[in-house]
Amino acid sequence: MANLAKSFKAALSQIEPEEDAKNAQEAHKQVTEALEADDRLKKLGVSTFLIGSYGRHVSIKRVKDVDVFARLTKATSSLRPGDILDHVTEVLEEAFPDCVERQHRSVMIKFPDFDLSVDVVIARPCVYHPDDHWQIPEKIEDDGRASWVETNPIKMAELTTAANKDFLLNPNDDESGIYMPMVKLIRQVRRTWVDDQPGGYYFEVLTYHAFQDLQPDESTIASYLSVILGGIAERLPDYVDEGPDDPTLDDRTIKTKATAEQIEAAAERIAEAAALAKKALEEEDPCKSAVLWRDLLGETQDIEEPEHVFPLPDYCNPDGSTKSSGRALVKGAPAVPAGQDRYA
Repeated sequence: MANLAKSFKAALSQIEPEEDAKNAQEAHKQVTEALEADDRLKKLGVSTFLIGSYGRHVSIKRVKDVDVFARLTKATSSLRPGDILDHVTEVLEEAFPDCVERQHRSVMIKFPDFDLSVDVVIARPCVYHPDDHWQIPEKIEDDGRASWVETNPIKMAELTTAANKDFLLNPNDDESGIYMPMVKLIRQVRRTWVDDQPGGYYFEVLTYHAFQDLQPDESTIASYLSVILGGIAERLPDYVDEGPDDPTLDDRTIKTKATAEQIEAAAERIAEAAALAKKALEEEDPCKSAVLWRDLLGETQDIEEPEHVFPLPDYCNPDGSTKSSGRALVKGAPAVPAGQDRYA
């Protein structure tokens, strides 16, 4: 089996949204300042929190939208969703003219210079579980009436941080958390192998359950990816009629826009991807293995010039053969060729 640690490290760097992260941070700062400057929202105890994949540090290139959870900590059960959405829309339109769009459950602000948008999700303390959960506006019905729906996105951030501490690539290094990098790689696999739906969060939850159920204890990124992807492939066909359990709310399941046919199609594709990962892991030749990992992770997306996410080692040809020049061990030479990413 080939380790290919350097190539996996480069692959993770390749999908890291570095520039987007800076822009997202600045956009979040500007939106928060606009909300906190409003007198009514200040009286309602507005307090923002980044949610979504960017907020949980599991986003990949490119980040096209950022979710801001605007908690109204002093709001009561008398607060109406339509009324507060109207008010927040007015506040943001004044701060960001011609860039604001009210949506069913949130308010979107476009940042053309950053090529991203911010979705502001208003939340009040949950009427039933005020200490732990929140309520956000439910979709407005045709008669114009709206209601609140219970949610707990902050819990997902807490679970993500905890999982990254629990699962380590190196048991002697507390900073070697493997859960967050693995979510990023699974998101990249989804983008490469699945047509649109189910979305990235759905696969993030599948990854979370795979870690909790399998309790993997691997020593390489390659083996972690193969194990987790295999676990997701095994479970995904079970979710055609109803999604996986919501790890943030008891007795709830994850909702998705995907149809049953899309779930079935995704399950078939992920099964193919998992088989490819297993083959790549078991391949003894490092160059042949690297080509299989390259096929699994595909190319960077939503950028002008897509690139392969997984780079081949310098000693490999694009077809998976090993370069002949410079690899031979010469008697009396001052140095030997570099290793071939293998381990016992």
